Amino acid sequence: MSNSMFSSLLGMLDKPTLSGIASALGESEQSVSHGMESSIAAVLGGLAAKSEDPSSLLRILDLVPDTLGEVTGSQMASSVANPDSPLLSAGKRVMSGLFGNSESAVTSALSTQSGLRPGATSTLIAMAAPMVMSFSGGRVRAEGMTMSGLGSLLQRESATFRSALPVGLRDQFWPQASTASPVVAQAVEREKSSTNWLPLLALAALIPVLFWMYNHQRQPAMPAAAPIAPAETGTANRIATETTDLMKPMLPNKVDLRFDTGSAKLRPESQAKLDDIAGILLTNPNARMTVTGHADSVGNPERNLQLSQKRANEVMAELVRMGISKDRIAAEGSGQQYPVADNSTAEGRAQNRRVSLDVTQ
Repeated sequence: MSNSMFSSLLGMLDKPTLSGIASALGESEQSVSHGMESSIAAVLGGLAAKSEDPSSLLRILDLVPDTLGEVTGSQMASSVANPDSPLLSAGKRVMSGLFGNSESAVTSALSTQSGLRPGATSTLIAMAAPMVMSFSGGRVRAEGMTMSGLGSLLQRESATFRSALPVGLRDQFWPQASTASPVVAQAVEREKSSTNWLPLLALAALIPVLFWMYNHQRQPAMPAAAPIAPAETGTANRIATETTDLMKPMLPNKVDLRFDTGSAKLRPESQAKLDDIAGILLTNPNARMTVTGHADSVGNPERNLQLSQKRANEVMAELVRMGISKDRIAAEGSGQQYPVADNSTAEGRAQNRRVSLDVTQ
């Protein structure tokens, strides 16, 4: 499966880049990493919100001049200290074009989520914007896509970056109350036009009933059949239970995935477990799963709560990338409040840095 736009963009943020940006902003590398992830997700979300308007997408992409070329990590790190750099200037234009009057609300939401100062968060978004535009433009040129094609791509991949955003921004980019799609509108029109046939269809349905009633009245009464012995009590329930029991070994009650300190990235052994879980969910389409993120007790409890939510979001996004519908997964963070081991030891803390997967149906 090819990488999504979101994962490809995150892959461009290597450690030297994040370290350089963090040093220039006077923030921790971990906070900057979280901030850049959510900033990229916000820019992609802003683009996705305009995905049905190709002309708007083109205008946004054109806000980044070709002279910037392909935006690299070193280019971003070197531009942080200069607010008038071509990169940040282009980024501010993109922010204004994408978010409009909501720009300050977007910055505030991401600042709260990442724990960064609003000014630092604004700078990260301004760096992420040209990076996303440059990458998107390169994708369009390399694959010969139209703006409509880019819009469709953003819609298909929206689940991969939507989970990295605060809930308020998800509601802003993907409002719940949406207008009916053209397909739905056409279906309604076809249904309205078909109402003229309803009387004829009802009459046609009555003909077999009348014919049966006529024949039934003419037939002689048949002797009552001997009563059929009732099935053994509980047979159907037992069969259903046995069938369910056969399915249970396929659905583990709980699986824990482990993470490194301060990280929301899955460890290799956890990735292998997640592959197995995805296979089970694909073969059991009625199963639902709750993904709960946890953290050890090191650091600020509020930061640990945010980190646990990011871990849960990362696992959910990975399952979605594997083909599991997002509607079947609930992701939540519980911070450090439910340890499974002693936080006073390194081994215990390692066990508490986890995401638990629970089958709920």
